[in-house]
Amino acid sequence: NILSSSLWGIGWIIVQTRRRKLLKRLVATPMRRSHYLLSHIFARLTLLDIEVAALVFFARIVFQVELRGGVLPLALFTTLGAMSFAGFGLLVASRTENAETVSGLVNLTTFPQMLLSGVFFSYAHFPDWLQPLCRILPLTLFIDGLRGIFGGAPPSEIVISAAALGVYGLVSFLLALKLFRWM
Repeated sequence: NILSSSLWGIGWIIVQTRRRKLLKRLVATPMRRSHYLLSHIFARLTLLDIEVAALVFFARIVFQVELRGGVLPLALFTTLGAMSFAGFGLLVASRTENAETVSGLVNLTTFPQMLLSGVFFSYAHFPDWLQPLCRILPLTLFIDGLRGIFGGAPPSEIVISAAALGVYGLVSFLLALKLFRWM
């Protein structure tokens, strides 16, 4: 849910803003590209607390899921994951000009990750040659980290996933910044 809402929420808005020629107006302001792109990330983060709280509440009530790792590690890790996925949303929308293209790119980005990352079933069932790829996908890192937090794993077991998500987020943001086009 966090992956999809980050990609769709950012990608769709930027493309619609470009399509309606509003970005053309923003280019005339003193706003930098980096500020514009960061504003989308921070806007995405404002909804994150509500989204995560609703999901955790639902999991607790319906499935009796316990959060053994604590609220602070969960909040920090979901923020890092959302920032990473937001970077992908910026990258997908950096040059996209219409809704059909952004829709296809978002689906191209999310579908393989959802299939291979362990969202629906364990990636351990995939062939041995495919498992290294499955383990380095951003969504796999995010899900494995969340499972660790919910299971009460020590922070040392989650730090690698967190660092990798940070690298994915930074690299995708920098690429989006380089590729972003106002019009």
